Amino acid sequence: MGNVLLYVLGAAFRYSASGYEFLQLRPEISTPTNSWKRLIEGVHLNKMGLSPYDGVLFHETPIMLQLYTVMENILVHRSLLVFIVLDLLTCLLVSEAGYYGAALMLQQQKRIKGDVHPESGSLLHSSNLINVLPKHIAIFYLLNPFLILNCAARTTVVWNNFFLAAALLALTQNNRFLGTLAISIAAYETMYPIILIFPLTIHLATIEGQQGRSVTSSVVETMVYTLLWLSCLLGLSHQLSGGSWTFLQATYGFIVTVPELTPNMGIYWYFFTEMFEHFRSFFLGTFQLNLLMYCIPLSIRFWRSPLLLFGSFIGLISVFKSYPSLGDVGFFLSVLPFFPHLLPFFKQTISTAGLLVATTILAPVLWQLWIYNNSANANYYFAINLLYSSALIFIITDLLLAQVRRQFYLQHGYSVIDSMVNGNKMILQLK
Repeated sequence: MGNVLLYVLGAAFRYSASGYEFLQLRPEISTPTNSWKRLIEGVHLNKMGLSPYDGVLFHETPIMLQLYTVMENILVHRSLLVFIVLDLLTCLLVSEAGYYGAALMLQQQKRIKGDVHPESGSLLHSSNLINVLPKHIAIFYLLNPFLILNCAARTTVVWNNFFLAAALLALTQNNRFLGTLAISIAAYETMYPIILIFPLTIHLATIEGQQGRSVTSSVVETMVYTLLWLSCLLGLSHQLSGGSWTFLQATYGFIVTVPELTPNMGIYWYFFTEMFEHFRSFFLGTFQLNLLMYCIPLSIRFWRSPLLLFGSFIGLISVFKSYPSLGDVGFFLSVLPFFPHLLPFFKQTISTAGLLVATTILAPVLWQLWIYNNSANANYYFAINLLYSSALIFIITDLLLAQVRRQFYLQHGYSVIDSMVNGNKMILQLK
């Protein structure tokens, strides 16, 4: 009964916030790649027999375009209901992933319990985790203001979050079919989620390796599934576009080359506004590869913690994608309750939370001063963007370092850290 009331409350908040139509125009929420108004315009162009990809406003994929075209009669009058239901389903998937994730963590703990230092018994998971974790995740998701505003603005991030939640559930269930399909659809929509194939592949290879299967064959099978799904999606898109590949430039080309420098909560728009044109290609490559550079070293260091890898990669995507929004960050924050055991090891919880809240509040204020009052300039707004992105980076690094600390204390206990080496107290570092 309590869960039902929680979902009703979450739906009520989303419905209430939808009355503020200006949310669909806020740069913190709506971007060129997820805007509801741009989506509706693309649907109307498609119904008139015109290709929305010939212009510069529409950047959704052909499958989503056809889906919205077919559902137009529903979406025009009941679009909010569709988005609210989809957001609630996403919460249901994430909560279900919390149940299986808790079972997975308890199973992993059972295997290493004999190696845990006697001083570190208090760090072990409680058996009640499997009951508590799904409820905490549901609360964090349904009452998350970022996700409430994202749903009320009807951005297509709601759909992408649904597929990310499905991928997370598949990872906790060891489901290769669903996992590769969900990641492929999410990557087909916004490209960046393809890096989530790393934690899924590692997790499946580890599980199947313990059952006697070759790790190589497991990895190859996951890759083949992913490539197969992506090929099918792109092939279907080609057919829906009348045998044309022009949608590639309007979707993935737009994401990679960042031609529209509309201000948002990311770091691309200001940097490339100030960039000399002959340096643009070099720094575009640098910025886009920046996200990929973290995947391999983090996967090597934290291969035993696929859930942590998944959550960290979601956070990195929300920071380094070319057109980020509050909806991306909201989903990342809703995944953090998967790691209650790491909270005691966070070093910057209060300062980071305060910085994130402050920048979220100040961003609309400085936007007003810049655009409407003409008493500020782009530097003010970009300064908030930098602090906002820094807060997210601090959360990710705190999360990873907390995992290192907890693993160390589980293995060596607390007293070892007080020992002296060359007259200095030992300090744990993330390396």
